[in-house]
Amino acid sequence: MISTVTSTAEQAEYRVQMPIRDWLTIDGTMDNHVQTAIGGGLDDDTEAGNEDPDPGTEDDDDSGSGSDDEDGWDAEDVELSGVAQLGLSIRQAGWDQLPDWPHDAEGLKTWPAPGQTATMTLTGSQWDLVIAALHHWAAVDDRLQDADSAAECRAIAAAIQTQLAQQGRHAQQDSHSTS
Repeated sequence: MISTVTSTAEQAEYRVQMPIRDWLTIDGTMDNHVQTAIGGGLDDDTEAGNEDPDPGTEDDDDSGSGSDDEDGWDAEDVELSGVAQLGLSIRQAGWDQLPDWPHDAEGLKTWPAPGQTATMTLTGSQWDLVIAALHHWAAVDDRLQDADSAAECRAIAAAIQTQLAQQGRHAQQDSHSTS
């Protein structure tokens, strides 16, 4: 019975309003997280947000555009881990919910408009991975001495956690902490 309740809670949808610029940061973070998971740079605990991040390489491709093919790989040709599949579903949900998302770098020069917001809807498990990934990459940014990026990731994660808590959802990441 407990697993049914947990499964239902993980699949419930939660709406979070945010600046679209924050979603672009989330999309780039998820791209990095998925690419690292595919490349084997995340162990099972880190994928779930349970461990300190591996200070490995950071993917600089934050174009935030389109499909898997544009990232240089095709998801259908790779057996993806659970975190990679979930990460890709998060990115796809963003593209689906922001239909005016530009499909090229030129379009991103003027989009989104300053201050433009959107309400993003994801499942509990998707939001949990977003929060875990933001914290993971904030720690990587700390190690790279990029305090501004680290602070931005943590601020976005905190804003999401606040809105989720207002909806009765508390981040599952805290229960996995190893500190």
